[in-house]
Amino acid sequence: MTLPFYKMQLAGNGFILVDLNALEAGKTGPSASNTETLEPDDFGQAARILCSRKFGVGANGVIFLAENNTIRIFSPRGKPVYPADDAILCAARFAFDTGRVASGRIEFSTIRGPLSLDVLGAHQFRLALGSPFSLLNGALIGKDCNKLVETITHEGAEIGCSAVHIRQDVVTAFPRSLGTLDFTGFSALVQQAFPDKTIIPVIAHSITADTIILKTRPRLESAVCASAAAALVTAVCSGLSDHEILVMFETPGTDGQPDAIIAQDRDNTSRLAARWDTEENELFVVGSGGYVFEGKFDLHTTSAADQ
Repeated sequence: MTLPFYKMQLAGNGFILVDLNALEAGKTGPSASNTETLEPDDFGQAARILCSRKFGVGANGVIFLAENNTIRIFSPRGKPVYPADDAILCAARFAFDTGRVASGRIEFSTIRGPLSLDVLGAHQFRLALGSPFSLLNGALIGKDCNKLVETITHEGAEIGCSAVHIRQDVVTAFPRSLGTLDFTGFSALVQQAFPDKTIIPVIAHSITADTIILKTRPRLESAVCASAAAALVTAVCSGLSDHEILVMFETPGTDGQPDAIIAQDRDNTSRLAARWDTEENELFVVGSGGYVFEGKFDLHTTSAADQ
């Protein structure tokens, strides 16, 4: 079948969105291009094919979205994933643009039940992430979190580090000066420290009390949102920031310069606002996914009976 899709991204974390309504529309009318049906049982196999960077489109996940905002998200291995916050913000952008918004909220039906986002403005969606937890002992992190951040020394410079779980496992480093920590080397250190876990390494630099720039490589379904929230928690517990910040993600060629990041960020998808309500102990991010391109893919799935 010919499968129409949108390639979307949030801070470089890419997803393929399949509008199931458009797929059904392509089966009717004199110019119908599809005679096959993509059933829910086919989603996993379709995701594996589409996410392939050599033979498919290439992505970190696939979003299947129905007209009634029923949403299913699959990993490149063809497994359903939840939560998938980065993918949800991409789906929210598409749902908003196609008029699937009711009373300032976008309601999705997921495999775990209903999920809603607040619409704060054009392409500004607020998503709740829950509470932060310590990656080391599993304890809930609250507003009295002065023991969360540990100070290590690297090349003579002091670096504040924290290990937290917010949807994903994240280790964040806050060097006191630029250029003292190489991302590749830091990633290797993190992997050595947590050999049995999939960790998101993040290097953060405070530009002002309410602006932070992150260097990371988001490749998981919630990596961007989790990185932003983890950086906020670490900054608050280090006394570097208040409970609401702007998080900017470093992109190639910007060298961590805010003006360069903004100049490249044409659709505001390389930055998120992050807020920590310490009274309710709830983390929020505000942002939007963006479009990379629109395309069609000749998809051939094999049913279990044919295998």
